Amino acid sequence: MANLNQFCDFTKLIGIDIAKSVFQIYSCDTQTGEITNVQIKRDKVLESLANCGKCLIGMEACGSSQYWARKLQELGHTVRLMDPKLVKPFVRHNKSDKADAEGVYHALVSGVRAVAVKTETERDIQTLLTMRALLVKQRTARINHVRGLLAEYGHVMPRNVNQFDNKVDECINSLEGDAVQLVINMMRDTVKSIRDDQDRIKTLQREISRLANQTRNAKHFLTVPGVGETIMAYMCVLLADPTQFSSARQFAAYLGLVPMHTGSGGKTVTTKIPGRCDKALRAVLVQGAHAVARLKCRTDWVKNILAKKPKKVAMVAIANRMARQCWAVASKRQDWRRMPVTAA
Repeated sequence: MANLNQFCDFTKLIGIDIAKSVFQIYSCDTQTGEITNVQIKRDKVLESLANCGKCLIGMEACGSSQYWARKLQELGHTVRLMDPKLVKPFVRHNKSDKADAEGVYHALVSGVRAVAVKTETERDIQTLLTMRALLVKQRTARINHVRGLLAEYGHVMPRNVNQFDNKVDECINSLEGDAVQLVINMMRDTVKSIRDDQDRIKTLQREISRLANQTRNAKHFLTVPGVGETIMAYMCVLLADPTQFSSARQFAAYLGLVPMHTGSGGKTVTTKIPGRCDKALRAVLVQGAHAVARLKCRTDWVKNILAKKPKKVAMVAIANRMARQCWAVASKRQDWRRMPVTAA
């Protein structure tokens, strides 16, 4: 049994396995050491934990865990959300609700690294960013769909979204007499959907910026080179509590911007960047890196990395540095300042 003296401030230590209908709750009384492992209906969870004193509660960071963490915090409990991959080694038996709840408990008392519990504002920002990412994906798919269809009629469309919007009506109208009317009507409907998606994206972007500007570090993030409104909103959610990451490098690695490595016999080989990350967020950061590379007043470091490395590798390196700079301004709660280099 774990040493409970370090948890004397809490009445109970609780590990919860979340499910849709029933929750499995494994608890240990810090005074008596009494252990229970019971199943509770979803609508009875808050009632059962309302009058049991201040508890330390652990859960896996999964779907609906943020909701339950906020509700339990409102009852006065301390909640830690842990990565399921880090919890799995603590599950000692075959797969079951009881074994999972016990594994969550053991991970909790072992001090497994936790993730931050989002506030309501951060939750809304994350939701809107997810909606925006889906709309951008749908808009891109529809534009490519129309571009491919028009190519069959001899029209080559530009890749830029604004240029596409300016030229597409003229190209579709030119199909009169060449294509059947249904083809023309369907293309016009698709273009209308593209424009509707564009309007929704702009509406979402305005609301995302408004909510993000209510957070404490929003203005600090905008001082980092390459960071715009969208990246700033992502950072407001990810770095609401920068202490969740022990260093700037760990934060960059979390975003998938640090190359993996493998080795044996004292030899270490650096490989490619990982695939297990939020690829949409990494792509946004790389877009910001392209903006930094296009600046007229580039730093010496950016000039050197662009000169020495292939372009794609250099973009990931610049995005890596952007992520580290964001972690730094969030940790110090101040604007980004490039320190001048003085001669010795």
